Amino acid sequence: MNRSWGIGLIAWVQFFISGLSLITGALLILLLTGQVELFSADLTRLSPFFKGLVVAGFLISILGMVSAVGLYQLKRWGWVGSLLFQGLCLLNNGLALLGGQAPSFGVYFSATLCTAIIAGLCQPSIRSVVLPQQSEVL
Repeated sequence: MNRSWGIGLIAWVQFFISGLSLITGALLILLLTGQVELFSADLTRLSPFFKGLVVAGFLISILGMVSAVGLYQLKRWGWVGSLLFQGLCLLNNGLALLGGQAPSFGVYFSATLCTAIIAGLCQPSIRSVVLPQQSEVL
């Protein structure tokens, strides 16, 4: 395996963040359904739009973990899935802001990190390892 440190770093960061998002998404789903009560605010009263974003974020987190494993194994689908994951994270954050969520440090940090990972995934040194060359395909 010709894995560069850049691919390993991106895969591990994505796996870690996806894992945290999966845990928080599961907790939010429990809060939204009323199965767990942690805060004085009643999250079951959130609009269907925000409930949908929470569920979408949970599913996106699963995609992130799976594609991080594929990227670490230098699979083409892992690279494509990682790009898709980062794009969906940006879209989810953007929709939350458009839906009325107040901008916060977390949203800005997430957007910056997603953009940096997309830029890293598109580096020629990473693409050349993960994507097959034209001569190899023929």
